[in-house]
Amino acid sequence: MPRAEAGPAGGRGRAGEAGQATLELALCLPLLALVLGALVELSLLASDQVKLWHAAREAVRAAAVEPSASAAEAAAEQVGLAAIVVSVTPDAAFRVRGEPVTATVTYRPQGHVPLLGEAVAQLELEAQAVMRIEQP
Repeated sequence: MPRAEAGPAGGRGRAGEAGQATLELALCLPLLALVLGALVELSLLASDQVKLWHAAREAVRAAAVEPSASAAEAAAEQVGLAAIVVSVTPDAAFRVRGEPVTATVTYRPQGHVPLLGEAVAQLELEAQAVMRIEQP
């Protein structure tokens, strides 16, 4: 019994399949790059949020022991985020020992990845911390 040849019909074979794989890769690469960029941008955004929580804790700690608002702002700015906005309530004149003081820190993150960074720049991150006042 004669053995059938395993060759492709019509002259198309592995060379055509290899071209198809190359085309599929070329079509998928931009999507893969976009997903990878989004992952990097989300990681940087999460890092900024953690820094913001730290800044809020530092600000409220400074506000709990020091009545001036500038001490809370200076403590929050030492975290390393640029252009953060710190608000402390209640105001220094109304703080009573043992009562809570709240520090709220807001920040607009910078976009780092092209195309995706513009969407991130529209966000506003916020962190809040509460502590009892320790000043006399």
